[in-house]
Amino acid sequence: MDLILDHEKLIDNLQIEEPTISSGWTWVDDKLDGGFLENGRSIYVFAGETNVGKSVFLGNVAVNMAKQGKTVLVVSLEMSEFMYARRLAGNLTGIEINSLRLEIPELRSKLKDEIVKNPKGKILIKEFPPSTITSSQLGAYMKKVEQKGIKIDALVLDYINLMHSPIGNNSYERVKYATEQVRALSYTFNCPIITATQLNRSGYDTQDPGLDTIGESMGLAMTADAIFSIFQNEDDRGLDQIRLGVMKNRFGANFGSTEMSIHYPTLTITDGGGNNIEDTTANVMNSIEALANG
Repeated sequence: MDLILDHEKLIDNLQIEEPTISSGWTWVDDKLDGGFLENGRSIYVFAGETNVGKSVFLGNVAVNMAKQGKTVLVVSLEMSEFMYARRLAGNLTGIEINSLRLEIPELRSKLKDEIVKNPKGKILIKEFPPSTITSSQLGAYMKKVEQKGIKIDALVLDYINLMHSPIGNNSYERVKYATEQVRALSYTFNCPIITATQLNRSGYDTQDPGLDTIGESMGLAMTADAIFSIFQNEDDRGLDQIRLGVMKNRFGANFGSTEMSIHYPTLTITDGGGNNIEDTTANVMNSIEALANG
C-alpha cells in the first residue's frame, strides 16, 4: 500500500466500522473500542497470579459471548471438560456450582430454556493434556470442528503457557513461539483468541501489576494485542470484588483499572460500578481546575 497515492483506500477503511464481540463488561469493551475483534487477527490475555481467577474470567468471557449467539470453543489444558462444564453451567443458569447435583431438575429446565432462548449460542469444551498440544495440532482440531459445519466465532484457551512448542531452548523462547503461532490461528479461522498467563513472583500481591511482572516470557507481552491484569487486595476478597487493570492495549488507552463484582457460588463476574481509577483522576483534575478558575 502506497500511503500517499492510495490515501483514498485509507479513507474508505476509516469509514468501515470493524465488527466486535462484546466481552460482556462495559469497562473492557470501552478499552477495546467495542470488544474483541470479530474477524480475529488478535489475541487477548488475562494475566494474574496463581488462584486469582484467570480461568474464572475466561469462563465468563465464553458465557458472555455465547449469550450473544456466538459459537465459542473452550480449550482446556488444565481442567477436565466436566469441571469446566460445571463452572460454566453455574454461571449460565445462576445455580450455585456446589448445588448443581442437588438441583438436577432446575438445571435441566434452565439449560433447555437457554436452547430455546438462544438457539445459535454454543459453548464447545475440549480438554487436552497440558504441554502436549502444539498450535498446529490445535489448528487441526479447529479445522475438524469447522468441517462439521460449525463456524467457530471465538477461541478461549486456558491457558497459553501450557501449549507445547517444538521450538525454543528455554521458557522465554517456548512461550514466545507458542503465542505467535496461536495468534496466527486467529488469522486462519477469522476469530479472536482469548487466553491467560501467569505473573512472576514480583507480581504477587501487587496492586495494578505492570508488564515486567509477566511470567516465563516477555515474548508473550510483545505478541499479545491486549493484556489485562487481574488482582485483589485483602479488602476485595471480603467484599466479593476483583480488579482488572490494563497492562498493554493496541486498541486504546494502556492504563487504568476498575473494580468488578464476583459472585463466588456461581463464579459470575459483572461490572462492579465501583471506583475507576482514570475516572477518579479526571474528577480530581476537574475539581482542581474549577477551584483554580474560582
